[in-house]
Amino acid sequence: MLFNSLTFFALFLPTLALYWLMPWQRARLALLFVVSLVFYSYFHWPSVFLLLFTITFNYALAVLARRSRAALVLAISVNLSLLLWFKYAAFIADNINALLSLAGAHWAVQRPPAFLPLGISFFTFQVIAYQVDVYRGEIAAERSFLRFAVFKSFFPQLIAGPIVRAHDFLPQLGSRRAFDAGLFHHGLWLVLAGLALKIGVADVLAQFANQAFRDPAALSTSGAWSGLYAYAFQLFADFWGYSTIAVGLAAMFGLSLPLNFDTPYFSSSLQEFWRRWHITLSLWFRDYVYIPLGGSRSHLARNLLLTMGLAGLWHGAGWTFVLWGLGHGLWLLAERYAPAWPLERHRVVRIIKTLLVFHGVCLLWVLFRAPTLEVAREYFARLLWPHEGTGTPGVLMNWLVMIAIAQWPLAWTFKERRFPELPFKRQWLLAAACVYFILAYAGARVDFIYFNF
Repeated sequence: MLFNSLTFFALFLPTLALYWLMPWQRARLALLFVVSLVFYSYFHWPSVFLLLFTITFNYALAVLARRSRAALVLAISVNLSLLLWFKYAAFIADNINALLSLAGAHWAVQRPPAFLPLGISFFTFQVIAYQVDVYRGEIAAERSFLRFAVFKSFFPQLIAGPIVRAHDFLPQLGSRRAFDAGLFHHGLWLVLAGLALKIGVADVLAQFANQAFRDPAALSTSGAWSGLYAYAFQLFADFWGYSTIAVGLAAMFGLSLPLNFDTPYFSSSLQEFWRRWHITLSLWFRDYVYIPLGGSRSHLARNLLLTMGLAGLWHGAGWTFVLWGLGHGLWLLAERYAPAWPLERHRVVRIIKTLLVFHGVCLLWVLFRAPTLEVAREYFARLLWPHEGTGTPGVLMNWLVMIAIAQWPLAWTFKERRFPELPFKRQWLLAAACVYFILAYAGARVDFIYFNF
């Protein structure tokens, strides 16, 4: 049940109306929990049992263990074991078998069936953060099973985030929310704009990106770069669109979720990029991996490379993702020791740095997108050495220029209810533009990219 489907809105709209008609908070929470289970079961109903187990296990352990270190180890072990089995068992088996083959062994490890429950990476990280925060004493263990269940399963953020922290979201579920017309208005705009980003930008650019990565050997150098630009903005618009829809849906229920993007392609350093791209994941790795390892206080190189290597592996069970993460780790490490640029605060210098960072990030996107190392190698060859082949469609470049220009003003309207503050005519103009893109390109529907993570 995709956010960009009529089936979803057939579920969402009656739920929204019923939610605001209910006078009791427990009834509202029960409604959100049931609808979240229905939403999740639409993709693969047996996965609901995994979600219910995760909710029940983590709720009971946090309540009963009373900040026990042994309980924390158990919680992390069980949650990570589920993630390892469903997401990485086949990858581990393939690598073991490759090593056995190199060693001349005549037997192999049985490869488990590949099945990835939607959202398992996101909701695993969410409950691990909860268990760690309870152990540290930063929050109290939630005593209400219903509130914890909604925190864990709330459908707008269940499958692809943002990764919600308990200290931000659980207090919002503690009492009945009064209807806020301004917040509802802002949420409606976020949903509309997010759908326009997904349908009118990401799904259109996906056609160019898929064609480029399907057969990189046939590309010219300019065609390879245009295909890479298409993927860079497809990924951005796809995940930015999803996160924006999620925040907007929550706002229409009177609830606040954190924004996940802040014009990342305008960053002038990779460190700044990670403060603006997939913000909730960046903060998660900082708070629960990088700092506990020692952060910048000791073994900086080890901590950065391990954190970013794990971030890469979190995105996918493949060596391309590991290398993507390690590439970011090495780059971040180089930035720590690089001398300052002359006239670093000058506008021209910042523009140059921003262009360099953007193209460096794009080059690493090759590893993120390529299905195999061989495809990545071929794509890099086309990018970095002149080749003749398929040219660059002019319509693609027009799309890329348009989304690049629109990035900042669109993001500005997403923050702090700024859209309702705009003059009424501008609101209608922006809304009409979003509706146009949604209706004009509704036929090119593609699944959300981060559903696969």
